[in-house]
Amino acid sequence: MRRAFTLIELLVVIAIIALLIGIIIPALGGARENARRVKCMVNLSSVGKAVQQYMDSRSKGVLPIAVGLLETPDRKLLAYELREFLDSPVPTKGTDGRYDVADPWKCPSDVKSDDAASNFEPSYRATGSSYEYWPGSIMLVTEFIALDLARPEFSLTKMYQTRKWPIVSDYNQLHTGRAPGLDRRNALYLDGGMRVDWSIAKPELPEIQSLFSELFREPKRSK
Repeated sequence: MRRAFTLIELLVVIAIIALLIGIIIPALGGARENARRVKCMVNLSSVGKAVQQYMDSRSKGVLPIAVGLLETPDRKLLAYELREFLDSPVPTKGTDGRYDVADPWKCPSDVKSDDAASNFEPSYRATGSSYEYWPGSIMLVTEFIALDLARPEFSLTKMYQTRKWPIVSDYNQLHTGRAPGLDRRNALYLDGGMRVDWSIAKPELPEIQSLFSELFREPKRSK
């Protein structure tokens, strides 16, 4: 006759199975998040190639003049500026006020925002993009402070060549697994031939002050 399992043996087996599940499930979740982060980096790489093609063929090496986010009235939109260089439809706003967005403007980890005004919709649904165009945001600031730069993209391109600031980055900290206290986002940089990195070099206050001091000293360009 075969000996039956004792209750203690069954409990040990169950405990081992539970332990294995506890180890495997977080690992699978981490692998899925890594895959989403890599897909996000591929999106930014595609945007970077489009920006480079724009600079090479349309602007003689100057960054696009466009807004930081897509939802801004009476401003050029980055997605529209790059549309001929991307095999992707431009984000469009539906009758419900939400955007219909495809790659490369949608990050797979952009599933919920912290904006109560938009009912916590993902950023791409509310604004048309999961990403922020940093030079465009600076261009808007120059207008807000009445800085008389008719062609701010010229000055910003020159300054970006000496500063390791992102051109495009995740709009927020979309990806999990970041170190505590660090602002970790996928970001596209001008240096290194449109380099994409899993980190963001946010300008400190002295750098921002230095930037606008230089902008004030820039000669005014005619349109």
